[in-house]
Amino acid sequence: MEIMQAFISWLTAVEWRYVLGQQPLEVIATLAGVFGLILLAKEKRSGWLLGMVWSSISAYLAFFSWSLLSDAIMYLVYIPIQIYCWRAWICSKDPNTNLVLVPSWLSRPRQYLLGASVILCIAVWAVIVSTLASQFSWIPEPSMLVRDSASTVLNFFAQFLMARKRMENWVIWVLVNVLGIHIYLAKGSPIYALQYGLFLLLGLYGWWQWHKHRRQAEFDSRLSSSSNSTLAAQTA
Repeated sequence: MEIMQAFISWLTAVEWRYVLGQQPLEVIATLAGVFGLILLAKEKRSGWLLGMVWSSISAYLAFFSWSLLSDAIMYLVYIPIQIYCWRAWICSKDPNTNLVLVPSWLSRPRQYLLGASVILCIAVWAVIVSTLASQFSWIPEPSMLVRDSASTVLNFFAQFLMARKRMENWVIWVLVNVLGIHIYLAKGSPIYALQYGLFLLLGLYGWWQWHKHRRQAEFDSRLSSSSNSTLAAQTA
């Protein structure tokens, strides 16, 4: 009973207006993002549609409220990328088997190439954003240039990896979400920091769901091969 009373006292003491953000748009975007990621973790295409809502609102807030230029560009570019991902999941088939794609890991050489490409793109993106801000007065001076650029580039890579159902996307999302928590706490947006904290947990959930699907697909494939071999031997 004392624990319950203490919990109720804590709830009433929290400044919920601050925790939930100053703008209702932040709450709407967060809900769309969280439920969208849950659907994507379950490999449901409708998650991409909620992602488009999240991206649109986030782009507006990043540019006009937080002066996070890289993030604003990232959220805007997300919209056509998410349309592509939505279409890719509708039409996703393995070119070798013509079966619906299941989650899989890249080969080790491709993982090394992925890592090198990410580092190079972060450096190039930071230079581009900084140059644009110095050339055009209407573009706000980028805040947290390197961290913002890293978050943006990692987001793009994760999106395309997710479109092809590559397991590496969840590893990259962990990095993105840790960066997001830090950036948005520093920018005074606790609801977006909380959002990225939820994304971090949901990313781990998504990895587990995809991992189970991948293992099940491997088991079914081995079982099917074994059954076919047995049938062929009996026929012979």
